Amino acid sequence: MGQLIRIARYVLGRRHLALGVLRSVVAQQSTSQRRPLNPFASKQKAQPTSIKPEGARASKNKIIGLLQIVGIIGVIALAILVSRAPSTPASGTPTFVRPGAVSQIPQVRVAQPSATTHQVSVNANGSISVRNYVDLTPQVSGRVETIAAALRVGGTFAAGEILLTLDKKDFELRLAQARAEVASARSSLLLQRAKSDAAVANYALLNPGKTAPPLVALTPQIAQAQAQLAATLARAEVAQLELSRTRFSLPFAGKVTESDAEIGQLLNSGKSFGRVFAIDAAELVLPIPAKDLALLQPAEGRTVTFGTRGNTYSGQIERVSAELDAKSRFAEIFIPVSLAADLQPGTFVDAQILGPQLAGALQLPAEATQANGSLWFVQNDQLARHDPVILGRNKEGPIIRNFDYAQGIVLGATPGGTIGQEVSVLGNDN
Repeated sequence: MGQLIRIARYVLGRRHLALGVLRSVVAQQSTSQRRPLNPFASKQKAQPTSIKPEGARASKNKIIGLLQIVGIIGVIALAILVSRAPSTPASGTPTFVRPGAVSQIPQVRVAQPSATTHQVSVNANGSISVRNYVDLTPQVSGRVETIAAALRVGGTFAAGEILLTLDKKDFELRLAQARAEVASARSSLLLQRAKSDAAVANYALLNPGKTAPPLVALTPQIAQAQAQLAATLARAEVAQLELSRTRFSLPFAGKVTESDAEIGQLLNSGKSFGRVFAIDAAELVLPIPAKDLALLQPAEGRTVTFGTRGNTYSGQIERVSAELDAKSRFAEIFIPVSLAADLQPGTFVDAQILGPQLAGALQLPAEATQANGSLWFVQNDQLARHDPVILGRNKEGPIIRNFDYAQGIVLGATPGGTIGQEVSVLGNDN
């Protein structure tokens, strides 16, 4: 195309040059036919000419028109010739020839897994948490006298260890008072019984052979005295119990997460001054999708291996959450754990849950599954499609129900693959 444009420009240039020469000739001819206006010019008569001015102008116009037509026709003819002529590359210029389409059969890699027993497993991530925290709340009011070293944030205490003591003077006085009331009530009961015995004896003397009436025998008074004695005994027990509660302890071993108690501080009954948790309340919480949970059923009792910082631990699923999380739609499984130096509440861990063993199933590599979840397999050197029934998964990939995969299951993507397409098996990966 560039060559054609250059030729057209060359022809047009030649045309303009020819027109310029023609205009120059005509102008000289016209000038020679004019009479001089100068009176002093030569008196010699001009030679007669056979070309008249009107005829010269008409001839000039005809010549110009013919030249234009010839030029246009020449440009068009030249363009047609150039467009039809094959392009000849310059000397030394490499030529590139588009290769023709070559028919090539695509090659695929296949796997031929064996139908054996495979272990289902589910990978999950979770953290160590505490089942419940316990608020430190005194049952009696009093001023703090002593505090154990374990009752500090991060402290560890044993079951029954005295964590703090309150001033017990008031409680000892209440107990003494209660015991005195018990002694008084016991004396009143003895007195009523003595009076009853005397009244019954006198009644027998006056009324031989007859039973003394309850009022004569002071039966109501004796019952009243017994009730008063029981009340005082109960008050004495309460006073004794309150005195014992001045020594604060817990029935489990645990760790302290919060503590506001100080010596001399007045603690009020029912008001918390700290928080702890039981060591045996630690557990691993693993959120997993509902579809993975379905692969583990029944989940209770399944073995879980987990680790952090290079250490590996194991446990068993104790329970599963009763409902899915409202935001993530994940279920939670709970595994009791024993706390260690690198296994504290809040520690993130990677875990693997071992599920059931599936007999007669196929273990597929992860790359065998196509984007739409189906499988390609080769049968009679042609592609065929199969929609697998997934029975479970593990770290190697999906575990599916056995089927006849003929020459093998295709590994990797097959761009543009269609059912019945001819392929060549490159190799087998068992």
